[in-house]
Amino acid sequence: MTVEAFSDGLLGWIIRIAGLFWLFGAFMLYRQIRMEMMLDRMTTRIETMSREFEASNEPDDDGYGDIDAPVKRAERTIEEQAIDRWTDRDDAARRGWIAAQSVVLGVTALSMILLHPLAAWLVALLVIGQGAYFIWREHTARHAPNAESADHARPTTSTVNAGWFSLVVATLVWAAAFRGVLT
Repeated sequence: MTVEAFSDGLLGWIIRIAGLFWLFGAFMLYRQIRMEMMLDRMTTRIETMSREFEASNEPDDDGYGDIDAPVKRAERTIEEQAIDRWTDRDDAARRGWIAAQSVVLGVTALSMILLHPLAAWLVALLVIGQGAYFIWREHTARHAPNAESADHARPTTSTVNAGWFSLVVATLVWAAAFRGVLT
């Protein structure tokens, strides 16, 4: 066995293992998105029920001296409500993008496991998509209504690290395509 044959075999197995890792990651992304959507629906229901309860349970007296009187929350300002609406729209858009990328990630992972030649093109699509995501999130953060929303809009450190890891794996896939390992 030559060194070249050994390195091609090793490269193929590294790509298959990375494909398994990415297939698991695509499943976890899908699960995370489902959980976030479920939590958003539950939060919306609780807020609606809370507003309805507060509207139907107005006390007749001022509650002064009544130890059991509920503490009233301060009404949210129009600015705070606008920030909440902006954040909700941004989260929905971000989830949509991540859902689309998780599909691309899953298909790419399967093609990598099979060492299919399409893997080189799919990994390029994945890396371009991640780059577009980083640019979009930075643009969104710069146009956020406040500093807290801007911090929320920027990608986390783990997302940036995943982008770098994807670029390394993409380089390996492209090297495998160049060497003829992808058949």
